[in-house]
Amino acid sequence: MAGKRKTLSADEKRHLLESYDSLPKTSQRDAAQKLGIPQPTLSKILKDRESIIQNEGDRKRMRSGKEPMVEAALIKWIRNARERNAPLSGPLVMQKAKELAVALGVTDFKASTGWFERFKKREGIVFKKMHGEAEDADIRSREEWLENEWIKMRRDFAEEDIWNAAESGIYFRALPDGTLTFKSDNKKGGKKSKERITALFICSMTGKKKDLFIIGKSQNPRCFKNVRHLPVCYAANASAWMTGYLFGEWLKDWDRKLGQERRKILLLVDNCTAHVTLEFLPKNTTSILQPCDQGIIRTAKAYFCKQMARTVLHHIDDKNNKATAVEIARKISLLDAILMLANASTIRNCWKKGGLVIAPMEEA
Repeated sequence: MAGKRKTLSADEKRHLLESYDSLPKTSQRDAAQKLGIPQPTLSKILKDRESIIQNEGDRKRMRSGKEPMVEAALIKWIRNARERNAPLSGPLVMQKAKELAVALGVTDFKASTGWFERFKKREGIVFKKMHGEAEDADIRSREEWLENEWIKMRRDFAEEDIWNAAESGIYFRALPDGTLTFKSDNKKGGKKSKERITALFICSMTGKKKDLFIIGKSQNPRCFKNVRHLPVCYAANASAWMTGYLFGEWLKDWDRKLGQERRKILLLVDNCTAHVTLEFLPKNTTSILQPCDQGIIRTAKAYFCKQMARTVLHHIDDKNNKATAVEIARKISLLDAILMLANASTIRNCWKKGGLVIAPMEEA
């Protein structure tokens, strides 16, 4: 039984025409395959080219925004970015709109959320997934642990001496999974880069953070040459994974420093020494109890993805750079990734969300 034929909107036909015109000279059959539509459909669109363009002119007269120059420039920028498969988010597009308005001398333009929603609707722009971490959490274990263990465990420690450490893998050359684009955009996300580092996030209940502990594959990466100081602690092994040995060495170093300060802390980890009391969280409660999993790691990764996208778009805006987004991403160095990660964190509220911050009356 034949599938239901999809009816293309005027916007989709217009964007298909533009995509077709940007293709190198080829047969209609090959072009239709690249555009992801049947050859007869492409043939009809090409035959109706004049009426489609005419309808677009009428549509623009009826539905143009308050600042058509800014929007026209923004549409051109979005198309250029998507032609090279660069990922776009709402905040990045809105920021670009502001920059274009300044460049065009439009002083009263405001890239508000309302304007952006109307702009997306007018131009047929949607968010598409191009290519996540939930766990079967044990709510009962969490509540029992908080009620029976946590109050006793933290009794001898001030809030500034209670810390949490959790690791996460970072695919530092992988482009974001989704993008804003036109409805007719049929580009695939491409093969996702699997070049990975491991980051250990460490934060206190009062919102302080310790330098990230990053594990890479190379002991002396070329990009570290002439770098006098890294804003993180760095170690390496062949797989870029955290190992018991690396964690132990990192912990011993911290313990020595705490000894010099004559200070003791409580460190929560998800799965001991004189100055570090190490406590393990209950099984299957990481996603609902551990502070770093209540938003700290997610926020850091979101910030990293945002900075990554901005870096890619910065290079795409360079008229002398003809590389695709994937090609640009491949040139992101380990040092670039470390500097981006070192600047992110949101801490105090994540301890509250996990139920670990206790009001004075509850401790009695």
